[in-house]
Amino acid sequence: RRKPCLRFGWHTATHRTIMSQPYHHHPQPPRRPAPPGGGGFNRPPNPGRGPQGPPPGPPSGFSSGQPPRPAPPPDLKIKPPASIFDENHLPSVLYKPNPMAPEAERQARRRTCRFIEEAGQRSLRLPRVAVATATVFFHRFYAKHAFQEHDRFEVAMACLLLAGKTEESPKKLEVVIRECWKLRRRAQQQQQKLMSQGESPIMSSPSAIPSPSSATTDASLQLDPKSKDYNVLKDRVLLLERVVLHTIGFELSIDHPYKFLVDCVQNLHKKRLLEYAKEPPTKGKDGQPLNKSQQNALMVQELAQNSMNFANDSMHTSLCLQFTAREVGTACVYLGGKYSGIRPVEGKAWVELLDGITVEELATICVQILELVSPRKGAESETQLKAIRKDLDTLSKESAAAHAAKRPRTE
Repeated sequence: RRKPCLRFGWHTATHRTIMSQPYHHHPQPPRRPAPPGGGGFNRPPNPGRGPQGPPPGPPSGFSSGQPPRPAPPPDLKIKPPASIFDENHLPSVLYKPNPMAPEAERQARRRTCRFIEEAGQRSLRLPRVAVATATVFFHRFYAKHAFQEHDRFEVAMACLLLAGKTEESPKKLEVVIRECWKLRRRAQQQQQKLMSQGESPIMSSPSAIPSPSSATTDASLQLDPKSKDYNVLKDRVLLLERVVLHTIGFELSIDHPYKFLVDCVQNLHKKRLLEYAKEPPTKGKDGQPLNKSQQNALMVQELAQNSMNFANDSMHTSLCLQFTAREVGTACVYLGGKYSGIRPVEGKAWVELLDGITVEELATICVQILELVSPRKGAESETQLKAIRKDLDTLSKESAAAHAAKRPRTE
């Protein structure tokens, strides 16, 4: 008769046999004795302990048999450059045997960033942050590779695919290839149409890449998933995705100017440091009169929207390779304020309100953004952009004069 066991359940013959056998202890082999002077098992002796004491060091002035380094003079102050980015030393510009001019390299970046924006927002319905992340991936990739080595549109597809996964809004590879292929084919057809009419196609203009809703469905825009071209493109995009990952060093956490921009606008509004340069609007869009609080809310909304537009335009430039996201966002707040007709209170300057950025950095960022947006804006905005450029020139001259005054004179 079997008896119940609280731990193993019902006793069996095998269990009784195993449990009735005595436990045999297997002794461990002896350890190797420690070397003299300490150190333990398979460890080198510690020179700082034991009777041996520390080992004798090298003669003074020498290190491991190498000649001594000359000490820098005490009055020499080495300052790192504000930005180490130089478009004249990019891989595409230095590529042989057919290098690109810096202007052509800049235009290639802008055109492809326009393609990424159209494909990401309108075709793939990706969030704005995911599109910005794909753009940063693209800029960082071509900071180490040349445009002559990889097709930039295939790299853009790989960046969109990777950015969707990074920002938790993934898209299937088949969907990315299909939508990007259709968008590129539309742009090529429009180019051919303009060339047949004798006009010069400008890819950097907003109308160069038509929106998906404006183009009719055509069989030539579709890529057969069973065709050889589709399989080749699919393998190429998957390969480029891994190449992009290795190029950016698997650094997938990207900071964008939007967060710092919103924080800066909210901070300025909370401290009540902004006001309209002219008379504030007295009526809203619905024709109803506005009180003081409503006017302030409208001013902050207008400032944030224009600053966000300039931040979106900055993604088409290489500013993400030159400055931090905080500096770019702060400069966009300045541009948005000047463009919206908003100024600091009590006659203060914008530089006094913006923290974490110098006048030189502010001028450099704003000039690059203005060079991009000036051809797109109409005649109404041309006057405002010229006034912003004039204000930047004045700030640069005042900063240079202040630095020259602080510099000690050498006789």
